[in-house]
Amino acid sequence: MTGVRCFVAQWAMTTLYIVGNGFDLWHELPTSYSEFNAFAEEALSELENYYSFDFSGQGPWCDFENSLGKFDWRAFYNDHNHIDAASESFRPSFIYCLEDDLVDQTDQHVDGIRECFQEWVSEIDVTTAERKLEFTENAKFLTFNYTSTLQVAYGIPDQQILHIHGKAEAFDELIFGHGETMEEEPEFDKYGESCRTPFSDAEGAAKYPFYALQKPVGAVLEIHKNFFESLEN
Repeated sequence: MTGVRCFVAQWAMTTLYIVGNGFDLWHELPTSYSEFNAFAEEALSELENYYSFDFSGQGPWCDFENSLGKFDWRAFYNDHNHIDAASESFRPSFIYCLEDDLVDQTDQHVDGIRECFQEWVSEIDVTTAERKLEFTENAKFLTFNYTSTLQVAYGIPDQQILHIHGKAEAFDELIFGHGETMEEEPEFDKYGESCRTPFSDAEGAAKYPFYALQKPVGAVLEIHKNFFESLEN
């Protein structure tokens, strides 16, 4: 037993707290899905048909992120493609113009969603949160929240907290998105013939929001590799 007590003393365990949105909601902060819906409805209403956003819903927060993975790129493409390839006035240059237009439109589309989300997060006032818990001294915190509730309400130093999805006050690009994958058309058919058409690049441009709004889980874990390796005790 003596050896065990010496081992514990030498390798003292530290505490890791994992914090999610329920923590902010418990502190009566307006971070629910319905709060975001109310904020974003006007800004994102034009995109509703491409994602099936439900601005009347009161579902869990993940409903918004999951909906980003249901982007209907074909509908987006068809709404911007007014080319009649069978027309006598058709020119191949029309396709390049379509591709350029889709690149511009999808950039604006993705930027609009990101900016709306970041604006909403930046307006959450965490100074209204009151301390409700006592945390273990020198503990570490892994938070999925963008807010600084731990710092403001509890005085936890920044160096003890990993904001794995970014922090509103740091002006970083906040990380959010879906985890879906898309099955792409093969480059060649079973006979080795190319499956590409003159419109393939334009269609690829229309798919950009789906990929741009995927949550980069692997990259995030790699960036914070040292933090996770520090948790061995």
